[in-house]
Amino acid sequence: MPFIVGAYAAAPRGLEPGTQFRTYVDDVLALPAVDGLEVPFLDNGAPWNDPAYLHAAGPGGEHVLTMIPATMMALAGSPAQGLASSDDGGRKQAVEQFRRAFEFVAAVNEGPGGRFGAVELHSAPRHPYTSADAFRASLDEVLAWDWGGVRLLIEHSDAHSDAHEPAKGFLTLADEIAIATERGIGIAVNWARSAIEGRSTATAREHVSAVAAADRLEALVFSGVSDADTFDGPAWADLHLPIRDWSGAPIAADAATSLLTADEVAAAVDAAGGLRYVGVKISSRSTATPAQCLDLVRANVAIVADAVAADQSDA
Repeated sequence: MPFIVGAYAAAPRGLEPGTQFRTYVDDVLALPAVDGLEVPFLDNGAPWNDPAYLHAAGPGGEHVLTMIPATMMALAGSPAQGLASSDDGGRKQAVEQFRRAFEFVAAVNEGPGGRFGAVELHSAPRHPYTSADAFRASLDEVLAWDWGGVRLLIEHSDAHSDAHEPAKGFLTLADEIAIATERGIGIAVNWARSAIEGRSTATAREHVSAVAAADRLEALVFSGVSDADTFDGPAWADLHLPIRDWSGAPIAADAATSLLTADEVAAAVDAAGGLRYVGVKISSRSTATPAQCLDLVRANVAIVADAVAADQSDA
């Protein structure tokens, strides 16, 4: 089972393209247990979307492309854009954006080095534009493309809520499970986004169990969240906080209120059963140095890898 790291979230602020970028990526890929990256599709010429560094990373790596950065950037300027948009113009814009991601995946997979094994897509936009039927229509279009064995996964984001302002506000998990089942695709659960939806760690556990029971759970990605304000943002913000107590160093202070603990990681891994991949996507404090960022990734990967190894030994 590949272990994937969302290294872009933990990257030092102001990471420069070129040598600095390559050094950071190479250092992350060299960490024990790490098999590949969760690569952000940004659609803006960012170094993450240059196939060269993935081609040079060496053979054997299996990466995952996430559409969430490009999706959120598009929504900032066009609130009706998304694969699940009831606005047909907004839906078509999202499909075209996804085609550019498809072309990027094909370019990487046709070259040397690692390859993409999966793409995480999302049921944007947020209420009131979101439509399950529109999402079905978009999936029918993109599933007709020749992905060459690359698996498409719906990554669940917190759904609309009348009780509080959502972080994302996309389709409900029940809708996504139904659609994934109909279309024969999988679902990825991000621990923090599920906790954000219900303002509770219990929601994350419930989501993992529900998707696993429907036989749709293919990926489990660990990000943390806090119910209190942190250095870089407010309570319940989708900031990819690290696992609590990952370190006693001052740089780990924000994780002191993270609701994601080693026990929560172990419980989620146990509830998940078989997975296509497991991952970690945690952020560094905005003042972190490159060395501190790498220490953060190393420590959080080790916690999740230990939980996976313990679960497999008990099986």
